[in-house]
Amino acid sequence: MFLVFLFLTLLSPISFALGELRPLTVNENALLADLELIFLEAKLPLKASLEIEGSQTNQIEVSCTKDTLHLRVKAQPTEVSATFYKGLRELGFLFPHPRWQVSPSLSMLQKNCRQKKMIRWTPTLEYRGLHLHTLHPNEWVRGFFMDRGDLALEIVRWSARNGYNLLDVSLLRIPADELKSKFQAPFQLAKSLGVHTGVSLGVALHQQKSYKLLSIFEALTGWGAKERVKENFQKVLEMFDTSFIVLEAGTSEFTATKAQDTIDWLNIASALARAQGRVVLTKVHVSSNQRSEEFGNFNFLPQFADPSVGILPHTVMFYGLLDESAPMYGNKNFHSIRDFMQSESKKRPTWYYPETGYWVGMDVDVPLFLTDYLRTRAEDLQWLHQHNISGQLIFSTGHAMGGWLFDWTQALLTDSDYQFNPYQGLELLGEDKTTWQKIFEYQKRHFKELQVIRMLSAANLQDELSKTHRIHDRLTMKQMASQKIERQREIQLLRAAKVDWPELKNIKNTELQNLLLLTLVRLDFALALRESVEERLDPMIRDALNFNLAQAQLLLSKSKENPLNYADIGMWDELANPTGYQFGYIYPAASQYFWRREKRQIEENSFWPFTENIYNPYKIVFEP
Repeated sequence: MFLVFLFLTLLSPISFALGELRPLTVNENALLADLELIFLEAKLPLKASLEIEGSQTNQIEVSCTKDTLHLRVKAQPTEVSATFYKGLRELGFLFPHPRWQVSPSLSMLQKNCRQKKMIRWTPTLEYRGLHLHTLHPNEWVRGFFMDRGDLALEIVRWSARNGYNLLDVSLLRIPADELKSKFQAPFQLAKSLGVHTGVSLGVALHQQKSYKLLSIFEALTGWGAKERVKENFQKVLEMFDTSFIVLEAGTSEFTATKAQDTIDWLNIASALARAQGRVVLTKVHVSSNQRSEEFGNFNFLPQFADPSVGILPHTVMFYGLLDESAPMYGNKNFHSIRDFMQSESKKRPTWYYPETGYWVGMDVDVPLFLTDYLRTRAEDLQWLHQHNISGQLIFSTGHAMGGWLFDWTQALLTDSDYQFNPYQGLELLGEDKTTWQKIFEYQKRHFKELQVIRMLSAANLQDELSKTHRIHDRLTMKQMASQKIERQREIQLLRAAKVDWPELKNIKNTELQNLLLLTLVRLDFALALRESVEERLDPMIRDALNFNLAQAQLLLSKSKENPLNYADIGMWDELANPTGYQFGYIYPAASQYFWRREKRQIEENSFWPFTENIYNPYKIVFEP
């Protein structure tokens, strides 16, 4: 029996540990070519030499002559690239945004070179990186699916330069030959820089024009579904040279497919991927409305799949694994996600999958600048490290309007030297920590603990249609207008938040200061909106609302001028694109859509959910 087992083991398609991604060989010339681009951007008249050696520890030796930077990397094969870029960061190069590089002067570089002769790299997680959520119309839709391939290459370089080794992209339903062609160059660059690539798609996911393996008919009836999953997943494997593939279960994040069929489909895909040394993972959503007597929560279905099927446990908005309250998608908090992740991490590949921005009515659309993304994600990351979770894949909506700071800080904190410090990115940019500590404390207290976020963010269609499974628990405009006691309670909370607003004058980065001022104006607007219901005939309150709109527009116009916010590629405008939304993802904020809609609802006492709703349910849910 032992000989039979040994023989079968030798024939197994897995040539490395369960969940371990296939080895990537970093291309020395690719690293040098990228360093040349970095020197060019820094206007440094330097050459570089690079040696790479294998080692059990990860370290880089640096030395300088008058015109040459010498780099000697001694590292494990999986950490060569991250070790290389850690050395550059210690020399003074920072990469906060794909379009923004902070560079040392030549004299400072040479000084750092003399002081930091040996630099160690110890990551807090084995696998770390970004999921680019291209089901939303962000800069990466232009980069990977349209006409701006340079943007796709930018995010690949940004990922490698910041020590990330994962990059995942949601696939849209466009012709397969176009997908293959557009993804080839960025994915090849990623591979050469030591970044594992992945693609996300649905088994039967119909929402938001996601690429999928099954039609609705096949998914719901099961007729021929197994054969079709096998056939279409094999095509995906042939189209993309990726290390991993992420599958969405269900026909949407709120509607389930048959449990046993879903388990079978995940197992089929995983077996096909394993035969090629690749890994399949599936998302674990936070929606709480899909349960069965036999299997329980549909989102926890992967626990019944083959151990080779990995999981991506998801949390949303600025709430984290440790928060006692996270009133989203019908949940009290996300402790069940945390407990499921901890339990399953002992059995299968497990990467945490949190957000650093929320589109569709929350912080990106208003917009709000929420520092609890920094604090909460740092706490989550420390918890992952302490509980030996192998990876984290950050769900990113985009890098405009401050999104870059949240993603960049998460990348920095995968460096153990930074000890999970949520202020790390701000401190590297020269910001005053004391000023930001007061802002962090204020937002945690008022926005999260006292739930002022319910009034600052905006209700979307599901919030207005459902009372039990809202995206975020809140009073809708209709409820606020009709429930006097609750409205007066919200007014008191907003007035207290306004009084306690922290000082911003010592913030060094003008864009971050601008975004916080926008957040303050949104707070003023939310307060005036509620006061206008209390005093409908008071012209001063009506004037205050119009003044807030004008203030916000002025601040938005300043942000629009900043190239970090991608106005030049249509992200602030109506824009034809392959997603279910025919505008750039900053358009709702730029047009002040939610502000104006709320104002009209109150002024006209009209609350029909489908009136002037910017999101087209047909295009998002039903469009083929």
